Amino acid sequence: MAIQLLVLVFFLTFVSSPSLAQRLSSMGNEKLDVAMSNLEGLETEFGQNNPILVEPLAELAGLYGTTGRYVEADRSLDRAIQIVRRDEGLYARNQLPYLQKKIENFVVASDWGNARQQMEHINWLYLQKSEIADPLLIADLMHLSDMHLRGINEDFGFYQSYHFRNAMRLNWTSLRVAELIYGRGDERLIPIIYALIKQYHLQQAAVDGGGSLGYQLRQYFPGSELVRTRSEVKNYFYFMGRRLLNQITSIYSESEEPKIESLAMALLYTADWQALFGRHEEALKAYFESYAQLEALYPNGVTSLFQEPKLLPVESFYESLERALLMEKTTEELLAQPTSVHGLSFVEWGTNFPHARQPYDAASSMLPERNEAVFVFNLSGVSDIKEWADTRNAQNFDRAIDFRVAKRVDASGKQQEILERRVKRLRYRPKLIRGLPQQSEVILEYKMAPAR
Repeated sequence: MAIQLLVLVFFLTFVSSPSLAQRLSSMGNEKLDVAMSNLEGLETEFGQNNPILVEPLAELAGLYGTTGRYVEADRSLDRAIQIVRRDEGLYARNQLPYLQKKIENFVVASDWGNARQQMEHINWLYLQKSEIADPLLIADLMHLSDMHLRGINEDFGFYQSYHFRNAMRLNWTSLRVAELIYGRGDERLIPIIYALIKQYHLQQAAVDGGGSLGYQLRQYFPGSELVRTRSEVKNYFYFMGRRLLNQITSIYSESEEPKIESLAMALLYTADWQALFGRHEEALKAYFESYAQLEALYPNGVTSLFQEPKLLPVESFYESLERALLMEKTTEELLAQPTSVHGLSFVEWGTNFPHARQPYDAASSMLPERNEAVFVFNLSGVSDIKEWADTRNAQNFDRAIDFRVAKRVDASGKQQEILERRVKRLRYRPKLIRGLPQQSEVILEYKMAPAR
């Protein structure tokens, strides 16, 4: 044991030593030197403007970016774009991947002024100069929508509503393009539809959070003096989400062979949406019906999907029970170890928007250390839907009750109070047995966004 401890101490000391940092830096510089040497060789052989230089320039830009040399990365990408335009025309489609990389480079460098300018330019190219509607255009529009989602948290607060509105508009445009290409009944529309549903939830979280952002999202249009009430906006978001969920349902029901399992999953997500918007009686009935439909298909497997509470909204739409279990990493070993205490984790998106989880993928290596709190609470059970509905002041099954703090964050009393309010606003898909929510104890690890 002592030898293992010495080895561990030696390893940690070595990893944190300045000499290792210098070695890693020199390795990055070596790759840069090789890439620059290769580029110079190609320039000597083929000239300064040959299309063969485009990919080496993009590779060089990536290496510059990984070493924090964002200005040099931007120059390399600019040069690649100019070569494409010179060879194929000013609005050549092949320049788009490099324009996207320019935006990503500006975002990583926290240069949101240039990022916004580039985003406006590429948006114009997509909408005004795209002569062909195809899957590439859908992917391009969704990529730009994701960049706007990043801007909600990472750009200056003044631009949050700008990014919200643009992300939503681009997502709707990508859905319309997909409908044009595939038809309204194609299952390839569903990931785009579910991305829109999650964006409506993000906007609802922003309105609930209040402040200037909530006010701006309630305006009829940017700068308008006419502002909708919170209840009006909440109803609008709810019914837009239901409209989109109904579209998913119709895709499955109107297929050549109606997909009973996928319809049951769509009903489950409808129940989640109803719970998120406080329509608890409707949600209870939908949970019960979805459970019954899945149980009829998988009498021995349905309990595995519902044995744990889940934070809402669920990250992705899963069309089958098997797919949901696979993506949620539910294994036979876990199923064999039932527990009355359930562990969940919530990672705040960021200090500019702490009301939700991050809605896009980010490399874990890029995430800084986060201050962590631990909360323990219960979720209420429901023994009978009608009896629950007829009970005055019935406890909601999707929110924390008997709430207590098990581990406090290193923060002032006011910050701790704000954090606890945020945790109490979270909503959950309950643990279900025979289609009814069960009382359960939850331990929630809540990781706060690091200060910027």
